[in-house]
Amino acid sequence: MRILIVATNIDVPGTHGGSTHVTELVAALGAEAQTLLLARRGSSGPGVVDVGLWPRTPPFGLRHAMTTLSAASALRCVRRFAPDVIYERGSSYGTGALLGLITGAPVVCMVLDEHVSPISLARASRIIATDPGLVPSRYRPKTIQVSWGANVERFHAGVDATPVRARFGLGARPVVTYAGSFRSWHGVDVLLAAMTRMVHADVDVLLVGDGPERAALERETTGTRARVQFTGALEYEAMPAVMAASDVFVAPFVPERHPLSRRRGFVLDPLKVFEALASETPTISVRTANLEAMFRHGEHLCLTPSGDPRALAQAIDRLLDAPDLARAMARRGGAAVRQTYTWAAHADQLRGIFETLVRGARAA
Repeated sequence: MRILIVATNIDVPGTHGGSTHVTELVAALGAEAQTLLLARRGSSGPGVVDVGLWPRTPPFGLRHAMTTLSAASALRCVRRFAPDVIYERGSSYGTGALLGLITGAPVVCMVLDEHVSPISLARASRIIATDPGLVPSRYRPKTIQVSWGANVERFHAGVDATPVRARFGLGARPVVTYAGSFRSWHGVDVLLAAMTRMVHADVDVLLVGDGPERAALERETTGTRARVQFTGALEYEAMPAVMAASDVFVAPFVPERHPLSRRRGFVLDPLKVFEALASETPTISVRTANLEAMFRHGEHLCLTPSGDPRALAQAIDRLLDAPDLARAMARRGGAAVRQTYTWAAHADQLRGIFETLVRGARAA
């Protein structure tokens, strides 16, 4: 089977969640099929074609126009590849749907949030989403629920933390880590506020990532006794050792600050939570319906109310006070991820969908 993956607004390689998703998807599907990835301008790698004509996501009014140009620029290599099926990330705004119309290949559209073209929804033979409620009701009959996951060959309890501990001068103090984007709804300010309320104030805090809130967050570190390091965005390959070096990993989202999540509940399945659990690192995140549907508070990880620094401080203190219990919880969380939430499992589900569509197309 030949699978065309269309993610024209994603950098590959890259350091954000979208890049991780696409990279792992291509690797998992490519293990048993030929793949070609259409990625953002400037992307590179085996089987990767950069077709975006804009180095960043274009302004809203131009996104659909740019879709036509992206499809046209990719058409020659796509025809040469001759895909059996096309997988389009919704934020490609219909590029995959147009290529499906031209080549006759069935299209599967992934809906992550509100960034999706009506053309993609209408043309797709199947739609996949971690939350089918994101899909307009008229298209839900062809929608299949999926889950993301972690690369459990990369993220596991046996990773050597030495490179990261040396890189950031980590000593004997406990290490509390955040990794992700520095945007308001990611809640890094809540973590910094929790640091000022903790009993265990003498800790190393690694804040991995970058974003528009970084300068303001750096100014907020003056009120804590913790040793806070802003590492900047790190390469994906470094993240398993970051998790291994951490005594506690925190994903302190504030969904109420995220426009779509504020309207309909937390809509994202955060990859870093899967990766931290796969690494068997004691993990804290926020109490939301989607996380509670996958993991149990106290058995796999700790869940606290969003935007509550006092509750977060208490949760971190509890894990640092009882490291053996924390690690036992993390082991159970790791087992849950390995059983259900892996990129390999996700790819198996996608292959089943693709094979059904390809058989149908060939029989038509």
